[in-house]
Amino acid sequence: MPTTFFKTGLAAALLMTVASPVLADAFKLTTLEWPPYVMSDASGASTDAVKAAFAKAGHTAEVAVFPWNRAVKMAAEDPAWIGVYPEYYAADSDAEKGGSRCLFSKSFGISPVGFVQLADKPITWKTLDDLKAHKIGVVRGYNNEEQFDAMVAKGEIKVDEAESDSQNILKAAGGRTAAAVVDKLVFEHLAKTDPQVAAVAGKLSFNEVLLKEHGLHVCFKNSDAGRAARDAFDSGL
Repeated sequence: MPTTFFKTGLAAALLMTVASPVLADAFKLTTLEWPPYVMSDASGASTDAVKAAFAKAGHTAEVAVFPWNRAVKMAAEDPAWIGVYPEYYAADSDAEKGGSRCLFSKSFGISPVGFVQLADKPITWKTLDDLKAHKIGVVRGYNNEEQFDAMVAKGEIKVDEAESDSQNILKAAGGRTAAAVVDKLVFEHLAKTDPQVAAVAGKLSFNEVLLKEHGLHVCFKNSDAGRAARDAFDSGL
């Protein structure tokens, strides 16, 4: 092979390599079963939004469902996973605001959070101090609302922890708690699809005062790789 041809061919090959599009990176994310946002097979509105944002940025996302506390732990500690969704923003978790757990994305959706209660025994509240008179149901490991959670941590608001939204709702229906913190769309979905919740849904109501309308975020690993994934995701929103 003549030297000049080899050099020309090499230069052309390098040019083609530079000009060729880079294959999309696949970012691996953990999530939980949280219908209607995330279903048991990881499909759902939140997954659709997350994958669409990555796709718009030229990447793909692989997702897998785990129990919530495990999903959070894996995203924070296991190098195979880069983030977890859907999460509510929490300053004490935000590595860019003095926290240490993760890097939050921009919001890709909303979650209206409030209280399910017995329809014939509704709670009346305007400020969080009004909740001190009641025992409130919460799901273990969930963020609810920052001031509410701080008051719970101090013992100012009494809570009863459940392992799932369904269990939390059933405790309220049985009078074990005065109300249960839950996303409104989650409650409506469970009232249609969960036989146990459906059986008691008729005697429950959703309190007209929301605890908070949360944004939904991806919580990316607090690392250089996590920051790169977060920035890529945000660019697709």
